[in-house]
Amino acid sequence: MTKTLLKILVITVCVVITNYNLSAANDRARHQKINTQSATVVESGHMEVDLNYLYIDQIGTKSGAFSNAFGTTRQTRSKMRYHQAMLAVTYGLMDTMDITARIGWADIKDRENPYGDSHGKGVTDLEITLKNIFYENEHGVHLAYVAGFGIPTGKASRTNHLRIGKKYWSFIQQLVLTRDINEQWTMNADVGYRLPFGRTRDAYAPEFGRRMHKTRGTLDGNVALGYTGIDILQPVVELNYAHEFLKSDSGSDLLGFTLGAIVPLFDNHRLRVGVQRDFWGRNAVKSYTWSAGLTMAF
Repeated sequence: MTKTLLKILVITVCVVITNYNLSAANDRARHQKINTQSATVVESGHMEVDLNYLYIDQIGTKSGAFSNAFGTTRQTRSKMRYHQAMLAVTYGLMDTMDITARIGWADIKDRENPYGDSHGKGVTDLEITLKNIFYENEHGVHLAYVAGFGIPTGKASRTNHLRIGKKYWSFIQQLVLTRDINEQWTMNADVGYRLPFGRTRDAYAPEFGRRMHKTRGTLDGNVALGYTGIDILQPVVELNYAHEFLKSDSGSDLLGFTLGAIVPLFDNHRLRVGVQRDFWGRNAVKSYTWSAGLTMAF
């Protein structure tokens, strides 16, 4: 299935490049990456609609997970996979601020039976975030702060039902840096923390392939480098890290790298495609994460 999707994406990109003259990307398009946030906002009074597909595929069953000692487990880990389709709508409130609402649908299967069931599908939780650029200078440096809430609209994970959503609200915050290194190279970096609140903080985490009981939150950080010297696409390389804190058990870690590209289209619409490979971690599934998306600017 993954190979078929990639073929479709390649054909789509080729058709678009053949039939349209690619326009010069604006700053927001130039600074977009695969997983790393950008310290740019949608222009005031304008809107962006983003469609994204993500597929997490475990790397085999033998040695398919990371142990508590940051090594690869020797025992067989049952197969897991995760499909997610997301819709995000962003509106520019002012020159330095925009607001985003994000929701989607997911389908997950994990034969380790973390909740007594191996399968679940449904609507994801809703996220609403505000992004504010609080610093920028003539050297191409932009700093932004993102804050918002995760709202448990999806069905929660519970015994005999592996569900997509969580039982709790969460506070989302992120610090984002974007810099134009020169005319051809751009760099993004972000660090964020998702803080859950409420007594029942028990949910399945697909990024780690693990049940998170009494979670204290997730810390994540990303660094991305993009090359804009090619008119038809922007090659991107990223380093991605995430850690989940638990109250009464050892946490989980994942470190991976991402390769991908942003393809600018007409009127600052753009395609993106990328793959992340986990190479170091703890108490987590070792996997490939395939992603593809389309951003439409209005």
